[in-house]
Amino acid sequence: MTDTVRRGADDQARPSHPCSLPRHRLVQDVMTSQVIAVEPDADFAAALAALRETGHDDLPVVDRQGRPMVMVCAPDLLAKLAATVLPEASIFDTHLTRDIRRRAAAVTVAELMTNPVCTVRPCDTAAQAALLALRHRIHQLPVVDEQHRIVGLVTLSNLLEALHRPDAEIADEVRTVALRPQCGVRAATLHVACERGRVQLDARTSLRSQAERLLADVRAVEGLVDLAETVRWEIDDSPRPC
Repeated sequence: MTDTVRRGADDQARPSHPCSLPRHRLVQDVMTSQVIAVEPDADFAAALAALRETGHDDLPVVDRQGRPMVMVCAPDLLAKLAATVLPEASIFDTHLTRDIRRRAAAVTVAELMTNPVCTVRPCDTAAQAALLALRHRIHQLPVVDEQHRIVGLVTLSNLLEALHRPDAEIADEVRTVALRPQCGVRAATLHVACERGRVQLDARTSLRSQAERLLADVRAVEGLVDLAETVRWEIDDSPRPC
């Protein structure tokens, strides 16, 4: 096994796209399937070369079975450069300064490893991956199969693809969502327009609960930037206070 390994998802069985509405892009739809990774015993030079080749700021570290362990980041490697202008070590060093010195002394990837890695599955939605990335303030997520082997990577830029949709496509999905039986929309009252992701929705439903369901589902349509609505109902079926 070489220090730098490349893995792809070509033989990964891809689950079918969910049929439920609103539709959600899956991680497998936006991820990069060709992965450059290193093993813990890779030396500094190998990690630096691999990181520069990816063009990203994060590099997966995998075990010999291809299971992600941690991510090595550009700041981990830059510590060697930053340490060259640090003053001599003293008892007054801050925690950050001591951490820079520790990382600067690393020779192998294993000596840089600290935190466990967050991963996603190909069948997770792009929205779920985005929430995980934002919660943990990370820019790149390894994608793993059922055996937790790495099969791809998804970056924040990849996830932005889920928001990039033509206005006509957004409007068509809003109409499809609105005309489901559970939303109770009178077809003759439905009007949908979309411009630059901003949707104008006019409709009338049988029940207030159906109108609330309709609005919640429409707001979940990927690519929707804003919703201006005039939705009315015929019967108020909301629970009465005791």
